[in-house]
Amino acid sequence: MANEIVYSGLGDLVLAETLSAEYVLLLADRNALPNHPALIYVGDLTGSGSIVAKVRELGLMGYDAMATTAEGTSVANTALTDGSVQITIVRKSKRYERGDIARMAEPSGLISAEMFALDAVVTGALELTDLVANLVDNFSTTTGSSGVDASFENFLDACTALEVAKVPPQYMALLHPVQWGDIRKDLALAAGGAVQWAPASQEALRVRGIGYQGQLAGVDVFTSSRVPTANAGADRAGGMFGRGAIAWADARPIADLPAPFQQVIGDKILYELSRTAAGGLTAFTSHRFLGAAEVLDAAGVTIATDA
Repeated sequence: MANEIVYSGLGDLVLAETLSAEYVLLLADRNALPNHPALIYVGDLTGSGSIVAKVRELGLMGYDAMATTAEGTSVANTALTDGSVQITIVRKSKRYERGDIARMAEPSGLISAEMFALDAVVTGALELTDLVANLVDNFSTTTGSSGVDASFENFLDACTALEVAKVPPQYMALLHPVQWGDIRKDLALAAGGAVQWAPASQEALRVRGIGYQGQLAGVDVFTSSRVPTANAGADRAGGMFGRGAIAWADARPIADLPAPFQQVIGDKILYELSRTAAGGLTAFTSHRFLGAAEVLDAAGVTIATDA
């Protein structure tokens, strides 16, 4: 037998492989933080005349107690306690550059201007998560032990510390997935039966991936892989905080060039196209302008546990 027509011999007539219409995104933490009551949004600084927002602190509404004063004796003046914290807006940017031939050869539109614009919106929303995650490890009050798995006890200790500091709820916890996984395991295996089988505990055991995990002990729990390491990388330092601990501000960009060369997308992202004609290249650049700062140190607790 000879001259059979088989697939392996059709090198000039068939492709080695074809592209599926489906594609799979590489794994990444794509969960942005919501407008939670524990986070103070100072506002949009566009047109304010400054890129720095000042958050004022005022010791009123019960901050100072009354003094016992004898009849006929004048009460002494009480010093008014005040202070302030500054939040500076910074630019966060990302740029992709695509060649003309690459665009012509790629048939599915996955490296198109529209896809890069969508990426800009998603990535821009995650910048607040980054800022908050890099502040929750700074609180002076801490719970947990280096090299030891996070536990439900650590979680409750953080709640108690906030209550002792007179922080009003609603509390928010931002933890690394490893920390939350250890707390979840402790709830299932080591906590007392009254806790193990409580409806809230059962709900906390549900696997939801990264992001919002529901409430535990009345605290809204979020997980993020962006929570920083601590103790030379041995641990992760998440945290729990209430309103007053962290404030943030942003600025809405202004597009000076006509679309599509420059436009504001998602209300807060400046998206730009620029052309290098000599090299046959098109660049897709996105910017977001925002900042965050710790305001009341006592309104937060760092939870540092084994990574």
